[in-house]
Amino acid sequence: MGLNLYRTLLFTSQFISTFSAAAQWVPVGTGGSAYSIEAHNGALFAGNLGGPIRRSTDHGDTWTETNAGITAASNWWLSSAQGILFCGTQFGPAFRSTDDGTTWENIGLLGAARGFIEHNDTLYACQWYSGGVDYSTDGGATWQDTDTLIGVNGLWPMISVNGDLLVGGQTGGVRRITHSTDAWTASNNGLANTEVYCFTTVGDILFAGLGSGGGVYRSDDFGANWTASGLDGNIVYALHAVDTLLFAGTSNAGVFMSSDSGATWTAFNTGLNNVQVARLTDDGVYLYAGTLGGGVNRYGVTTVMDENLEQTIGISAYPVPCNGILTTTVQLGASAVLTAQLLDATGRAVAYQQLGRVSPGTHPLVWNVGTLASGLYTCRVQIGDQADHVRVLVE
Repeated sequence: MGLNLYRTLLFTSQFISTFSAAAQWVPVGTGGSAYSIEAHNGALFAGNLGGPIRRSTDHGDTWTETNAGITAASNWWLSSAQGILFCGTQFGPAFRSTDDGTTWENIGLLGAARGFIEHNDTLYACQWYSGGVDYSTDGGATWQDTDTLIGVNGLWPMISVNGDLLVGGQTGGVRRITHSTDAWTASNNGLANTEVYCFTTVGDILFAGLGSGGGVYRSDDFGANWTASGLDGNIVYALHAVDTLLFAGTSNAGVFMSSDSGATWTAFNTGLNNVQVARLTDDGVYLYAGTLGGGVNRYGVTTVMDENLEQTIGISAYPVPCNGILTTTVQLGASAVLTAQLLDATGRAVAYQQLGRVSPGTHPLVWNVGTLASGLYTCRVQIGDQADHVRVLVE
C-alpha cells in the first residue's frame, strides 16, 4: 500500500523567537518550593525540597509523583544528560532514571550532587558539600574523582564551552579543566565576587550569575575574563537563554529579560506568583520558572512573523510501508523550534522527539517502529506555533 508522504508548506514569514506582550506567567500546580525543574524527553520534571519528584506530560497542566526507588526526601536538583535523567538529593545519594522518571537507581555520590553535565563524551557531577567533581564513563553507574578543588565549596553550576568544563562555587568562584585528569585552574578575572550560582550562553557569549548582589557578568573569551552585565544588587540564582533572549531569575526580585546580550534588562514578572526564582528552563513551547514557595510558573513562547522573508517547510517519510526503522525528514528554510510526535490511530503519542531550536536545512528524525502494532500512524511536526503531519503505514 503506497502513500504520498510529501507535503510542502509555504509561509511568507520567518519565525523569530519572542514572547507575546499580552502573555503572562501562570502557576501550574506543583506548589511549594520547586527548587529544580528540568525538561526531559517530552516531559517536565520538578524537584521539591522535602517533597517528591513530579512529572508533567502536558506542560504543567497536571502532575504525577514519580519517586519509585528514591529513598531520600529532599530532591533538590534535576539534570538531563546523555539521555538519562539524574536527581541529586540534599542529604542523601544521587539517583538516575533511564525510563523517563518511572523508576530510579541509587548511584552513590553522597556529597549532595548539585548538577550533571556531559563534556567531551564524559559525564560529570559536582557535589555541594564535598566540594568535589566526579566523572563517569558508563552513564553514571560508577564514578571517579577529578583533581582536588582547593578553596572551592558549595559547587553548583557547570557548563561546557569551547572545549573546557567550567564549574562554579558558592565560595572560590569559577574553576576550569579540559580533561577529567587535568588540574583545575581559576577563571575569576574581573568578577565582583567569587560566589557563582549559574551559567548560560547566548551565542559565543558566556554569562554567570553571582551571589552577594553581584548581578550578572559576561565573558567574551569563554571565561578567561569577565565584565559586569547588569542587575547589580541582585543575587542571581538562574540564567537561561531562549535563542537570543536572556532570562535571569533572582532571589527576591523575580525574573528579568535582556534582548541585547545583557546590556539592558527589563522586569518580566507579570503574573508571577513568587519572586524567589531558583531555576529557569524551557521545552520549546513554554518558559518555566521554579520558585521558592510558589511552585512552577510558565510563560508561553509565541512566534512573531517577519513578512519580508520566506520559509519553506518540507516533510517526507520513508520507507513506505515500514516495519523497522522509519525516517521522517523535515526541511526548514529558517531557524525554528522543532518538536515531533508519532501518534497511533487513537491519537495517543507512542514516541516523541524534541530537537529544540535548529538551524535552517534538513533534519532527519529516526523512529524505531519495529515493536509497534501494524496500522496507520501519524508523524506530527510542530514548528513554533505551526504544525503539520504525514501519515505512515506500519506493517
